[in-house]
Amino acid sequence: MSNIDNNFPPSKSFWLVTGGGGYIGGHMMQALNESRISSVLLDIDAVSAKNKITDLALYENCDIRNKSSLAQVFSRHSIEGVIHLAALKSVRQSQEFRNEYFQTNVVGTKNILDLMVDFDVKKIVFSSTAAVYEAQTESNLIDEDSPLNPISYYGQTKLEAERIISEYSAKHAIRSIILRYFNVGGSLNSNLKDTSIENLIPITISKLKSGSTPEIFGDDYETLDGTAIRDYVDVRDVTSAHMLAIDYLSGKSNSQILNIGTGKGHSVLEIINLTQKVMGIHKAPLIMGRREGDISTITADISLAKKVLGFETKFDLLEMIQTSI
Repeated sequence: MSNIDNNFPPSKSFWLVTGGGGYIGGHMMQALNESRISSVLLDIDAVSAKNKITDLALYENCDIRNKSSLAQVFSRHSIEGVIHLAALKSVRQSQEFRNEYFQTNVVGTKNILDLMVDFDVKKIVFSSTAAVYEAQTESNLIDEDSPLNPISYYGQTKLEAERIISEYSAKHAIRSIILRYFNVGGSLNSNLKDTSIENLIPITISKLKSGSTPEIFGDDYETLDGTAIRDYVDVRDVTSAHMLAIDYLSGKSNSQILNIGTGKGHSVLEIINLTQKVMGIHKAPLIMGRREGDISTITADISLAKKVLGFETKFDLLEMIQTSI
């Protein structure tokens, strides 16, 4: 069912933002608006989407698993390109709800690509993840040619979606940018901040605000303090990468797969300690067992993104935590 107020001329072209009502999607909508790029926000959550609509955006309530409904969206608008953010993303839940993750992350992506072919849409920026890489036990930087062997089902679905995009890009002359995010945090403003129950920074903030004790899942990893190491990148830098990708795809460019991170790793304990320091609260973390699907250490080599897109990070870990709070 469409829920749009279309005051735009029929000839106007739009970027379709799937999952535009989400955390990264909301930041994308703001960035597109600031660049005066018209967009269609597609999301199944009307409440979240309502808060992300800008004056240059339309809204479509649609599930990417429903191909016929999605086809109506493509038929109603002149789509220039797709920013595909819609996905289920919990490593933990993906191990249990495999079919739901496959239908959304894999079948949903294929539906979008099929309709891009049908409606002659030639550009896509895809939200992928560092979870596609093989688990690491050393602190070596991960580049785009590093082994791919996801241990979570979430990572497996995203890798399969990548494969399908690459296949369609080669077969149908679709120009694609696949962005493998590392751990995203921070916020442009309080209305757009991450409220996920799966991500470390908002979980820690929420627990400290409620007087609860932060939890660490595993302190026996092969790292200096025993806790897992991740590359934390600010959502504003991730948004910048998407805008650079849109510019890149406007030319006669080759498809690319790019890491989006900072090149610096921080442990779970470091994140919790810094968050507590900023908030002026200290509680000794509760040590829990490892979670299925979690890996020891992963930090991005972003040299290819710098070369291809001119990507540079502007925000550090402290700013990320401050804006998250």
